Parts: sequence; C-alpha cells; structure tokens
Amino acid sequence: MKSVNSRVGEQAMTPAVVFPADRPAPLWIARSLGRRGIPVYGVDADPEAIAMKSRYLIPRPLPGGDRSDENRLAALVALGQELGEAVLYPVSDDAVYLTSSQREILSRNYKFVMPDHETLRSVLTKDGIHRVAERVDIPTPRVYPASSLEQVEAVADQLSYPVILKPVFSPSWLRDEIIAILRESFLTGPSKVSFCSNAAMLIAKYKAIAIYDPGMVIEEVIPGEDSNLKYFCFYLDRQSQPLATFAGVKERILPVGFGSATYVRSLYDPQLEDISLQLLSRIHYQGLGGVEFKKDPRDGQYKLIEFNARFGMWDSLGAHCGVDIAYIAYLDALGRPVEAQSRYKEGVRWVDFQRDVRAFLIYNQRKQLSFGKVEVAFLREGLGLLYTG
Repeated sequence: MKSVNSRVGEQAMTPAVVFPADRPAPLWIARSLGRRGIPVYGVDADPEAIAMKSRYLIPRPLPGGDRSDENRLAALVALGQELGEAVLYPVSDDAVYLTSSQREILSRNYKFVMPDHETLRSVLTKDGIHRVAERVDIPTPRVYPASSLEQVEAVADQLSYPVILKPVFSPSWLRDEIIAILRESFLTGPSKVSFCSNAAMLIAKYKAIAIYDPGMVIEEVIPGEDSNLKYFCFYLDRQSQPLATFAGVKERILPVGFGSATYVRSLYDPQLEDISLQLLSRIHYQGLGGVEFKKDPRDGQYKLIEFNARFGMWDSLGAHCGVDIAYIAYLDALGRPVEAQSRYKEGVRWVDFQRDVRAFLIYNQRKQLSFGKVEVAFLREGLGLLYTG
C-alpha cells in the first residue's frame, strides 16, 4: 500500500477540477495537487477570482460570466468530456448541491465521493442538520423554525436571549440586500447570522430579512468564549470509513462571537473526535467535510454548530501538520490505495493576517485578549496563510 506522501507515477496525472474558484479552498487544493504534477482546472464566472491566479491552476472562466446552475453544469460537462476523466471538488454549498443533484450526468466523466442526495440535502440546511442530529442523538443548541412571521411571533416572548437568526440554506443570504442588513449588527465584517438580544429585535430582523428570504431558523446562543469552538475536518471513503481526520481550535473569529476563523491552532481532542465520528458513522457520510462544535460550559457537552459538506476555509492546515486531506480525497476518488491518517502535529498555527488584526483589536478592546498574551509561536514554528495576493 502506498503512502499518501509518495508519488504515484503516471496515474497521478489524472486532472482535478475545482469550482468555484473565488475562495481560499480551491487555492489550497490546487497547491496540494499541482505540486505533485497533477493538472488542476478552475471553473468560475470571474476570471479574476483568487484561485484563478494561482500558477497551479488552469483557469476556465464560465462563458459570459453567467453563474447560473445551467451554465455551470454545461461548462462542467463540456470540460469533463474534454478531459475524459477528472476528480471533481465542489467547494461551496451551492456547488456541492449542484454536483449532488446532477451526479448522474457529472459522474460520466468525473470522480467524486459524497453521500446520497437525501443525506447531503439534510446536512446542507440548518433545519435539516438539526433534525439529523436529534435523530442520531448528537447534542445541538435549541433550534426553532422561523419560516413565517407568525412562527416567530409565537415564540419570541418565550425564548431565552440572546438568539441568532440563520438561513435555512446559507447561499440564500449572499445577496447584497441581506448582507447590508447583517452589517448593521456586525460592523466588524460580514456575518452569516443575525444576532438578536430581545424579542423586539428578533421580530424586526426577521421582517427585514424575510422580504428577501423568509426561510430561517432561530438558534440558541451557546455561552462561552470563542475559543470553545472546535472544528473537525475529515475525508471518509465510500464505506464511510475515515481516511483522513484533523482538528483545530478557533482562537479568534470575525465577526467576534459569530464569524469565521481568523486564527486557528491545530489540536487533538479525543472527545471532539469521538462525537464527530459518531455523527458521521450514524448518518453513513462519505467524502469531504468538516463539523464545528462548541463546548457548552453549562453541561460540558459539545454542541453541533455547523456542518460543511466540502473542503473548508482552513482545512489546508492539515497538510502542514501531516494530513493532506485534499490529496487523500484525490487518491480515494480514483480508487487508489491510501493509508488512513489520523495523527498529526499539534500546535501549528494558521492565520488570516488581514482579518486577524481587526479581530485582535476587538478582543483586546473587550478585554478578552491583551497584547502581553499574544501567541507568536506561529511566527517561529507555525504557518501563516494570507488569502490576498
């Protein structure tokens, strides 16, 4: 059996395709595979998208800059026919959904591993993953449906605040009108949730957002520091066996409290690994993904916060700790032997410098972090990854 760190000869030249290319994940996938001599193609409506500029990626802009599913599917089919065979990496929620819903067509030329469509659809939606977690006995924050004003008003006075509003399907909040509403609550950067400190704010926020997207959920806010947020990255084979696992703690996030990571440290947490693998095994998950939990100080339990059915923003840190998830996924998609990897170097840092400066200043202002306590070990032995440039 070959190690994932070894070259696999001529077979390794089977190309890969990532879409979209407007975020860090395809950039890290391209670097992982491209450095091994694997051709990597990027499909995106924007020829200036971040990953399209990588020397490891061959850009394939969508015709006419059209982002519609019909145009993306047609472009992927045409590229697949041209390449003959390729490994496909959808790296956004809507790209994952498109791949799954059109798997019969795409699988003619593309290799990819993912669960059945019903399972995938469940984990991609906020209300769906909550129902899944309840069914398989995984703790979550309390969640309430909010698909109409009547539903929101019926529970508003009964909730323990604060709470957050979330979209049922994350991409539906990417429109400019909703982003502007969210910025009113989080002036420090874009957020995927709307924070509500009382019933009046909850109803007002729902009314404002529902004009553009009425499908939401209300979620309990788990108390505690942001550093209680842990993320477990993984790749599971077609038999739902883990071939790659890796975890990190979100030391800082932006917006503070409800944002994405700006500073991460790799760690091994047996409790986190156990509950993550329980969830994945019970739903028979396959393929790439990551789950986020927050430890609740009230009962010491990890509560499921997010489920990503794709390669995530900082999953690439695993490669620098000894677990190259992108390459392992490539090998397994092609049916090549690969040794499972679940041990890695702890204490390696990942930082988005541009955003982390802002995050640090906010934590410092709130007296949650002082200049005297700043960890600088990543400058000596860790890794800083900058998204721009």
